[in-house]
Order: sequence, then C-alpha cells, then structure tokens
Amino acid sequence: MGLFGNKQTSATTAPLAEYKVVYRGGLPHLPKAKVAGIELRYWPDRLTLDPTSAAKKFWDPLSIPYGAISDLTIEQRQVSTAESLLASGSRGGIRDLATHNNIHLAYSDPTGQPMLLRVEMLTGVTVSGQAKKCAEMLDMIRVHGIRDHFATPSATTTPAASGSVADELAKLGQLMQQGILSADEFAAAKARLLGQ
Repeated sequence: MGLFGNKQTSATTAPLAEYKVVYRGGLPHLPKAKVAGIELRYWPDRLTLDPTSAAKKFWDPLSIPYGAISDLTIEQRQVSTAESLLASGSRGGIRDLATHNNIHLAYSDPTGQPMLLRVEMLTGVTVSGQAKKCAEMLDMIRVHGIRDHFATPSATTTPAASGSVADELAKLGQLMQQGILSADEFAAAKARLLGQ
C-alpha cells in the first residue's frame, strides 16, 4: 500500500497517487458536466486524466506537464436542488454536502490558450470522505514538491515576452511537424502571437 492508501510500486511504473474524479466543466469542446469516472493520476513530471470504460465515449486521455499548470485549488462543491431537498431532513442539512471537493486546475494548452478544468473528487465513500481525499491530495502535492514545478507568473506571460515572435513561430512550427499541434491549433497560436 502506498502513500495515502493509493497503490504505489515505483516512481517509474506507477503514479505517485491516483484518484477517481468526474468532469464538471471548463473545456470548450465539452461544455456540460458528465457523470462517468475519470482517473486522475499524479506522476513525477505531469498529471494525467484517463477515461474509465464508461467515460471513453466523451473523454480522451489528457496529459498536462506541471510546467503548464498555473494553479490548482480545491473549491466548494455545488449542491444540486435534488441534494438540497434530500439533505433538508438530515441533521447537518445542506451544510454536510457543501464540502470542498471540487478540483479547479488552471493550465495552458499546447497552443498557450488558458484553460480551467473543473473536476469533482469521487474517491472517498461519502462527500466528507471525498473532501478528506482532496486534503490528502494537497498534502501529497506539497510533500512531493509538485507545486514548485507549476508555471510562475513570469512563465505565464505571452510567448513573445520570452523570445522574438519569429522564434516563437519556429517553435510552433516544430510542434506542428511533430504532430503535437494540429494545423488549426497552429493557426490559432500564430494569430495570438501576431495579435490578430
């Protein structure tokens, strides 16, 4: 058994930690929340979000290097109307459901476009258990120094600030040749660089 009860064998073959989450929003191509689980995994150099068998219909594997992440916060979950009605008769009421178990991940996609991915923790039997898992996750991030690899404010400035526009266009061209960027992504990033 590894850190925080998550399976762990070695840093090269297994993630540092893994959690099950559900998608709540933030991605332009996926505007609505989904209920199928996604595996959130922390590796020494990146985090990945991989679909479970039920999520393969809508979720493509996503790998985000820590250097592309500008912030990761845990926010209070949104309590649905149905949950509110069900909780109204319980001792703690809606307060028991309004825990901090939503993970907000701010990062830049390969074209430099800022993104805010929102997922909700599912690991943990109850809503309060899910909030505890979020706290454990933040501890794991601190212990492994993961936040130290996040983008700094100077690293999140426009690409032109770190070199000439021609240099940045050349880098984008290489990313497109390597298949990392599509032609559309290249065109969008080029337009941003040129202020169009």
